[in-house]
Amino acid sequence: MSLSRRAFVQSLGIGSAGALSTAWITGRDREALTWTPDPFEAVLQASTQQGVIRISSNENARGPGKAALDAMRKVITGEVGRYGREVANTELPAVIAKRIGHGLTSENILTSTGSAGILEAGVRAYVSERKPLVNAAPSYENPTEIAGLLGAEVRRVPVDASLKLDLDGMAEAAKGAGLVFLCNPNNPTATAHSQSAVSAFIQRVKSDSPDTAILVDEAYIDYATDTTVGTAAAETLKYDDVFIARTFSKAYGMAGLRMGYAAGRPTTLAKLAAAWGLGELNILTATGAIASLNEPDHMVAEREENRRVRDFTINAFKEMGYEASDSQTNFLFVNVRQPAAEFRDAARDQGVLVGRDFPPLEQTHARISLGTMEEMQQAVEVFKRILET
Repeated sequence: MSLSRRAFVQSLGIGSAGALSTAWITGRDREALTWTPDPFEAVLQASTQQGVIRISSNENARGPGKAALDAMRKVITGEVGRYGREVANTELPAVIAKRIGHGLTSENILTSTGSAGILEAGVRAYVSERKPLVNAAPSYENPTEIAGLLGAEVRRVPVDASLKLDLDGMAEAAKGAGLVFLCNPNNPTATAHSQSAVSAFIQRVKSDSPDTAILVDEAYIDYATDTTVGTAAAETLKYDDVFIARTFSKAYGMAGLRMGYAAGRPTTLAKLAAAWGLGELNILTATGAIASLNEPDHMVAEREENRRVRDFTINAFKEMGYEASDSQTNFLFVNVRQPAAEFRDAARDQGVLVGRDFPPLEQTHARISLGTMEEMQQAVEVFKRILET
């Protein structure tokens, strides 16, 4: 069932102008507001118009699962007047650690109001004017932007011909660096490396450059259907200054509630917590996250539905003669053979919002998030009109 933000808020019984409305708008972070160079007001107006298909921000159009909604509804009616610190600070980390496995305990979990805070903390903890950041090109820009604010060098390593991260190139660039940011699966190219490849990469970097920290961003890993793709959680227990970042904004459908976390050794997590304020989770968010983690069948169903929508959309582009990368995420990176800005403007003129520019491939490739099947069927008809004329 597709669940809009308004429907979600109403389902909790607090009305469209209630306490969550601001979080739903502002909590969408960079993915929502920088897909286009248009002014803020124009973006906001376009994204809230009735009938507009929003496939620009890698959000989960289906929203949270039933267990999460039921649990949050119960909190709203009976427990929201309490601070709920035990739920957020004790119960949630324990449930996260148990769900990830690989020997993690609650001491290996650091929660945050969104994973963006974890990324910023990582850069601020390990990057400086004398300690560069290593990132792929293209990849998620947040760490690069923070490094720029710090006056740090950024070593950008182009993706390979298959639009995967160049692990060999990144390992070489990591020598003497402060932090390597490894987005796996990668945003925006949607590709992923196997668990064994990532483990070998971490081992190589820590051997060649022991003082270099490694952040593996696993925001989209729950969508991976390639069975060789897996978490690097086990590696975080083997080394200091190696950690993963996860979010509930994607597969768990809780973007507006702001929930993310890091996993690593306690000494590593202490450095992150000291580097940047990570916020304090509220009882509603923590309760929804716990319920989501305790409903694994929903995640299986979400992954399979996303695969179904993804396969349909990839095949539609293939029939038009256009190629998408091997997506392991809830978005596609498509060679539209024209500047992304032109494709984006043409799609917006017909009521479809797609992703922002991703240099250095912004002259040929567009990122397209996956909505519901109904939304993608409508969007594909728009794409046909744009690309087949």
